[in-house]
Amino acid sequence: MEKRVLLSSVFKPCGVDDQFGRKENIPELSHNQLTHYQGIFSFRERYPSLNLHVIGANIDTPVTVLDWPTLKRFVEEIRKGYEYIGITFIQPNFLKMKKMVEIIKEVSPQSKIIIGGFGTMIDDIEKIVDVDYVCRGEGIRFMRQLLGKPVQFAFKHPPVFMSVLEVMGIPVHLIGETLKKLGLSMERGHLVSMIATGVGCYEKCDFCSTGQFFEGGYIPFVISGREIFEIMERQEKEFGVKRFAFVGDENFFKEEEKVKELHSLIIEKGKDYEISLSFSSANHLMKYEPQFLAELGLGIVWIGIESKFRLYPKNIDVDIPSLVKALESFGIKTILSSILCLEEHTKENVWEDINWHLSMKPTFSQFAHLSIAQGTVLWKKMVKENRILHSIPLEDRHGFKQIWFKHPHFTPYESEILQREAYLKDYYELGPTLVRAIEVEYRAYSNLSSSKSQILKRRAEKIKHRMKIYKPILWAAERLVPKKEMAERIRILRKEIERDFGKMGPLDYFIATSLFLLGKRKEIHIKLFGDVIQPKTSITLYNQ
Repeated sequence: MEKRVLLSSVFKPCGVDDQFGRKENIPELSHNQLTHYQGIFSFRERYPSLNLHVIGANIDTPVTVLDWPTLKRFVEEIRKGYEYIGITFIQPNFLKMKKMVEIIKEVSPQSKIIIGGFGTMIDDIEKIVDVDYVCRGEGIRFMRQLLGKPVQFAFKHPPVFMSVLEVMGIPVHLIGETLKKLGLSMERGHLVSMIATGVGCYEKCDFCSTGQFFEGGYIPFVISGREIFEIMERQEKEFGVKRFAFVGDENFFKEEEKVKELHSLIIEKGKDYEISLSFSSANHLMKYEPQFLAELGLGIVWIGIESKFRLYPKNIDVDIPSLVKALESFGIKTILSSILCLEEHTKENVWEDINWHLSMKPTFSQFAHLSIAQGTVLWKKMVKENRILHSIPLEDRHGFKQIWFKHPHFTPYESEILQREAYLKDYYELGPTLVRAIEVEYRAYSNLSSSKSQILKRRAEKIKHRMKIYKPILWAAERLVPKKEMAERIRILRKEIERDFGKMGPLDYFIATSLFLLGKRKEIHIKLFGDVIQPKTSITLYNQ
């Protein structure tokens, strides 16, 4: 008889100060790391635990994946008597994992307990919590070995989707699902299919957990561009999804052969897919022409620029400002990520880095503190130098509040103020990310529409079609931003769009007023109740 496996994320509530976590630990990529300081303009999204679903689909045994349970729901599930219970966690969620282990010991003592995820890089974790197995690195092969399955397997990608919940108070997911039910839209535009082409990173930067967690490098799940294309095509046919996020692989564009094969298949089949998020170091991205990347469907790319004062190998001899400009000329939006509180940073020169970052006018910005995560090269160095502030607990050790090491020029509190000022400068000077995204598409339209590439011409037509809703959005945004200077910049952009794509009519003004009221309603809600959106609890069965 097959042994049954339960794989669970840590429990909610998330994003609150309690005995198990902190309000800064938000399980949303944008709201946590990119747009958090933009108020109602912050993109709100829902993410499942992709790692658990990928494992569940590939270990050929009955698996239940439990995403974001409450403690009560977790107890209900483990009462079913699973032979194995696995919990994935990151270091700031250590106390949540520990509590779940204690509950398993009490409620289902016969179950074997497995812990996995970046949290397992904590020093001597086996001595701190009483578990049966610690899974470090890639989990599929670990679980297959544990269950007595052959290590070699044919990778099966599960259908896993992140959902855009809302922005500017607009309930994007509800509108999308309603339109689909009414037969007005076959494409589920609010859903993004999450695709794990592999895990890890070749770069092995000293601060990065990813490159050092997966056996010190990169582990592919799919070898060819054809395999990726077949996953995308299958999910389009089954779920009506044309937007994809390539996650887990921190340097998707390193493997040129795989990328070029995917590009040729997309061109050959005439697919208008959008890769709404992919990660890449600048040095690998530079190997491709921006037109090639646009034809591939690249919509947003995440680039770690880190710092002018510490050049990591991936950024040496790369003209990042020119790269950003070239990408945006084809409608490709950029996420630029900078590190604050590097050892080279002083109170004066850190603003050189921040202003350099802002001068490139990225669509999204991340200003993360130098995060000394246990298990990294940097952690070992800092421990040896006696620079870790051990009084700061694990739940406070993340990149989006304060540093937890001795810095020659910044105290932990000063680092918190610096980060907040960097994000606010980004917001006030460059405007809401939503508006920036619209502007990138608008500026790229003429270049795309005049292209000889048919796929780029179709991309231009999509932009033209979206301008119908962009105009009311901008009208509402003008009246919702907190500064007159911001409103004036948005008004100028809207007027340019109206010049090229037609003036707003009565229906447009009705929609714009409705969007403005939704935004005001959201502002009031945040003031009264805060901005926390708890992740949805879900249960998924594999191989049953």
